[in-house]
Amino acid sequence: MWPFRKKVRAAPEESPPEITIDPFLGDADARRLSMHLGNRDWAAARAIVMNPDPVLHGYYAGIASTKSGLMEWIDDAVRSDPDPTVPLLVKGLAAISWAWDARGSGYASSVTEEGWKLFRQRLVLAENCLDEVLDRDPGNVKALAGLITLASARSKGLAEIQRRFDAVIAIDPTNESAHATMLQAVCRKWSGSSELMFRFARERAAAFPGTGLPGLIAEAHIEEWLSRKKEDEYLEQREVGDELVAAAESSIWHPDYRRTPNTPYVWNAFAMAFALGDHFTEAERCFALIGDAFVTDDPWYYHGKAERSFVKLRDYTRYHLAEA
Repeated sequence: MWPFRKKVRAAPEESPPEITIDPFLGDADARRLSMHLGNRDWAAARAIVMNPDPVLHGYYAGIASTKSGLMEWIDDAVRSDPDPTVPLLVKGLAAISWAWDARGSGYASSVTEEGWKLFRQRLVLAENCLDEVLDRDPGNVKALAGLITLASARSKGLAEIQRRFDAVIAIDPTNESAHATMLQAVCRKWSGSSELMFRFARERAAAFPGTGLPGLIAEAHIEEWLSRKKEDEYLEQREVGDELVAAAESSIWHPDYRRTPNTPYVWNAFAMAFALGDHFTEAERCFALIGDAFVTDDPWYYHGKAERSFVKLRDYTRYHLAEA
């Protein structure tokens, strides 16, 4: 049988159930969008990205920007589109990921001189594209949010990152993408500190109960857990658990909460934080919402292979609930 301890890895008598993470989280339009982009059918893809709901428009633009091979042909869409604002947005967002492909995910010391050169060139390309989008559409929130990422990647400093964040929330105060990017920018591993990260998360969470923003509290505690070399004892502290419960009550369990495309990520962040902190009842509430269909790669990959980490911590939670 399982030893059912988070820090001890042993094989169970029966293999855990297979979990396959669906990158589209069951969204048929997102899946069709990816198919059209794979076929280089920009007209069909554009029809999906141009959703009249601004939140879904930004979501689908983000989905489009992650399509493998997009940078090989997106310039053709920019040239042929009667209004190139949308393909420029997708190109600009895609160029950010393209830049990180050149840099790699390792430490700065592992990046070659050529890697740094390509990284910087592609970041400039991304910023130029998003600036052109904003020249055409000054209120384009997805482009504004992308500029926050670019300010961090290009080491423009916290003042400029804050200025760009303020530009987003002046239009869309609860934009979840911008808030997630800002949290990363102010955490210790990037431009900030634990103090800045928690201050940001707590202030924004307190300002917007009933939204996904209190989920920033879960993300911040996971970041702190990472910075402490994944010490589960940190998340097991009573005051941390109390804050996580209060944040969940103010967001995903709040009576006014309404689902958004980002909701599965919030569920998964809370599930992981609760499970690692041995808050089994609260973790199970999140696992029940997630089921098998809404498992996200982030944040489970912090604990190993995402699918295996999810199943391991879910089973760990359910084992302890059954024993209680």
